Amino acid sequence: MSAQPVDDDGKLFPDVGSNTRDNVEIRVRFVNKCPYPVDVFWLNRNKQPTKYGTLGQKQYLDIKTYRNHPWVARRTFDGCKVLVNKKFIFWPEPTAHKNIIVRTFCEITARVQSLREMASRSFLKQDPKHVDEQLSSLPRDVQFEVKDLLAEKREYNEFNCRDFQPPPQA
Repeated sequence: MSAQPVDDDGKLFPDVGSNTRDNVEIRVRFVNKCPYPVDVFWLNRNKQPTKYGTLGQKQYLDIKTYRNHPWVARRTFDGCKVLVNKKFIFWPEPTAHKNIIVRTFCEITARVQSLREMASRSFLKQDPKHVDEQLSSLPRDVQFEVKDLLAEKREYNEFNCRDFQPPPQA
C-alpha cells in the first residue's frame, strides 16, 4: 500500500500557480471516483483558483491544458481536499507521442482520513445552530478542530459562490 501524501498546511488552496513557457497542448480527462461531488480547479499564474466544473460521482471533465499548469479538486460540500492521481496537486506532463493525440486519464479519489477527522467532519453536515450545543460535551481540542473545519467550510462556500467562468476552450 502506498503512503498517502501529506497536506496539512491549513490553506484552502496551495500557494502555487501556472508557469507556462511550453506551448504543447496536453489533454486531460478528470474522472470523479469519489462517492460525492467534487469541484475541479486550475491555479492560474497569480495563484488564484479558477473553477472548471463540478463532477458528480463517476462523471468526467475533458480539458486542454499545458505543462506547469497545476490542478486541484475539492469536495463540493465542504472544500475537503481530495486526491488527483494520488496527489493533492496534479501537474500535467506531455506524452512521448508527438503525432498522436493522447488524453491523460486523471482519477479524483477520496483521501484516507483519521477516525477523528471523519468524526469532526460529521458535524459539518448538521445545522450550525445545533453544533454549539453538541460541542460542549467534547474534549476541548476536538471543539477547536470542529470550529476550524466549520470556518474552512464557510470560507470554501463563500469562495465557491462567486461567479467563476472558466477560460474558453479553443
